[in-house]
Amino acid sequence: GYGQTGPYRDRAGHDINYLALSGLSETSRRKDSGPVPFGFQLADIAGGSYHMAMAVLAAVIHRQQTGEGQHIDLSMTDAVFSMHALAGAEWLSGAEEPSAENGMLNGGTLYDYYETLDGRWISVGSLEPVFLKRLCLQMGIPEEQNSHLDDAKSQNRLKEKLRAGFKRKYFQEWVEIFQMLDACVEPVLTMSEAANHPQLQERGMIKKVPNEEGDLILQISSPFRFSKTPVNSGFSGQIPGADTLSTLRELGWEDERIKAFLETGACGVGFRGDSNN
Repeated sequence: GYGQTGPYRDRAGHDINYLALSGLSETSRRKDSGPVPFGFQLADIAGGSYHMAMAVLAAVIHRQQTGEGQHIDLSMTDAVFSMHALAGAEWLSGAEEPSAENGMLNGGTLYDYYETLDGRWISVGSLEPVFLKRLCLQMGIPEEQNSHLDDAKSQNRLKEKLRAGFKRKYFQEWVEIFQMLDACVEPVLTMSEAANHPQLQERGMIKKVPNEEGDLILQISSPFRFSKTPVNSGFSGQIPGADTLSTLRELGWEDERIKAFLETGACGVGFRGDSNN
């Protein structure tokens, strides 16, 4: 979580703590409310997975070139702090410190979510002039098409008009309108809506994978698309605890010792259909 050095090296933590200490929770909140828990583990995935994968590949290349291996110390807190790439660079160059709704990407501009008549939401990312013009013409506010991103007064005025405008129609009406208009405006979908969206369907992001009994189950696909080596998901994987007994026996444990160990509750033995694995 915090890396192998520093006063927090042995401190316990979870994703929400790493985001809090990195400053991302503060800069990603609304002015009139506290930080909102993300619906996924950003620090764990970005730091513990993607950043680590890149670091390992860099170390592999180093080994190929020099024959030397090396230890990688990657902190999840460091990883998410490094994601202040744009706002952090501006601040270090003398700009205003990033805070709630004062930046281009955290609600300080039209780049935001807007509620519809039926209480659902539309995302607007029309930052570039060509997309802003299309948006403003569609929303009936052509006078705002030259609004500057660095002019807080004009951005606030534009956002008020967009809020009022999106409230005039139902969610599905906006979906159909912007389906035909390429303006960086997209609906905020539920999980099931996203899974059934034509784009994700075409990309095969939901797949059927056999389990150990040969039954097909649904899983989220890998996002990787290789031109030469397609990802092959031939098996869904074991349920938690399925390999406990075989692993302990491979370690040389006798059945009596295994039984006593399992009775402590330190680990479990899983079988398909067992709700207590």
